[in-house]
Formats: sequence, C-alpha cells, structure tokens
Amino acid sequence: MKNKLPHFLLFLTIVVWGSSFPVMSFLLNVLEPMPLALGRFLLPGILSFFFIMFSKKIIAYTDIFRFVLAGLIGIFAYNLFLNTGQQTVSAGASSFIVNCNPLFASLIGFYILKQKVRNYFWFGIFGCIVGVLIISLESHHDFSFNQGVLYILIAAILTSSYFHIIKPLVNKYGALTTFCFTLLFGTIPMLFWLNNFYSFVTSTSSDMLLAITWLSIICTLLGYYSWTYSVGYFGANKASFFLFLIPVFSIIIDFIIFYKLPNFYTLIGGLIILSSVLTIMILNHRDNQ
Repeated sequence: MKNKLPHFLLFLTIVVWGSSFPVMSFLLNVLEPMPLALGRFLLPGILSFFFIMFSKKIIAYTDIFRFVLAGLIGIFAYNLFLNTGQQTVSAGASSFIVNCNPLFASLIGFYILKQKVRNYFWFGIFGCIVGVLIISLESHHDFSFNQGVLYILIAAILTSSYFHIIKPLVNKYGALTTFCFTLLFGTIPMLFWLNNFYSFVTSTSSDMLLAITWLSIICTLLGYYSWTYSVGYFGANKASFFLFLIPVFSIIIDFIIFYKLPNFYTLIGGLIILSSVLTIMILNHRDNQ
C-alpha cells in the first residue's frame, strides 16, 4: 500500500487540477476574477499564516523580497490573468494553453538567466504559438483574435517565471515552507476584494458554495499537497510529465458535470500544444540521461 500511495497522490493531483478549470468557468458566471481568486486562496492563505507562525521558520532578510515577488507573480498576477481570460475562453482551451508553461520556462531561462537551450525547444515554442492561435478562434467565426487567450497566455508566462523565482527558495527552505510563504504574500493583495467575496458567500446558491469550496479545499489545499508529495517521491522532471494529462481530465470533467465539449479549434490547437510540449520534454529527458 505504501508503494501505491505516491502513484495515487500523483493521479489525484491530475484529476483535481483538471477539475479546477471547469469549476472556475462555472463560478465566473457570477463572480468577478479577483473575488474568485480570493475565494480559492483565502482558506489556504489563513492556514499558511498559522503554519508560518507555529513553525517559527526563520527566513533570511535577503530572501523576503523574492518570496514577495513569487507571491505577487505566481499567485496574485497569475490568477488575475487566468481568471480574466477564462471569462471568454473555455475550460478545456485554458488548460491546454497553461500547459505551454514548461517551454516558456525554458525561454525565460534562455533570455533572462542566460541558460543554454537546445535547438529543438524553438520548434516546440513555435508549435505552442500555432496551437494558441488556433484555440483563439474557438468562439470567433470571423477569424478575430480572442483577447481572453492572450490573458491566459500571459498567465502561463507568469507561472513559468514563478518556477524560476522559487527554485532557489525550495532548495533552501523546502517545498512546504516556500509554498506557504508564497501563498501568504500572494493572498494578501486579494483581500482588497474581501467585501465582494463576502457578498457572494452570503447571497449565492448552494451549488456555487459547493463549487468554491471544492476549488479552495480540494483543488488548492489537497492538490498542492499531493503535488508536493509526488515531486518529493518521483522528482520534479518525472512527475511533470503527467501534468500533460490535466487538459484531458479537464475536458472529461467539463463534459460529465457541465455537459460541455470542446469545439474543433480547441481540439486541434490543444493537440498541437500537447504534442509540441510532450515531444520536447521527452527529447530533453533523453538528452539529460
């Protein structure tokens, strides 16, 4: 049973993170992007605060700015752009676009951090761009660009930047402590929308309350814990391969619960993105062995 637990938790991560996209799309029918973000991270932020207080973890003064930056980029700004984009982009399309982030992380490493990038990465990035452009047509029949796709693309770039920012922090303080500090600093600016979220909670239907509870407790708290455990057991590179299943489960869950299926543009663009990223990751993994 002990050997099966890491595999179960990794599978659990994929399923609950896949469910987050349809649930967010559902909630965005009645909630604005930032009250939704606060609803998702308020409880995890409070728990992170108590963890920090009781753990009495000492953070070097020189690392505080990096933690704040990680929270603002990886939690606050990421959710601002993702939720705003999902107002006009389907759950399946959003999950496909966000999956571009491994290649964007490599691009950031090349241009900003001066890291070496193998030539085939550029083909993967080109494939992602083509896929995103095709997905942008999913709700437009006049071949005009859906601005929501641009917002989600920015969200993918932000989370790619976040990976680079927290990497030295995880090495120094561990995954759980880094996540708690990052989550806390990312949630604090969201408190500006506390009144909006309170009004939603006190006046909405039971279905909406169930959805925001699922998003906060299952997708965020449980999802991030199971992912942290999986990375610790399998290693980041091996565990990350399975993240490509998220769009698949997102589409399945969106159909089962909300009876929605992706259209032709989403499927074609999504397949191009998945194929591009997965191929590059496999080639990179082979070269690093």
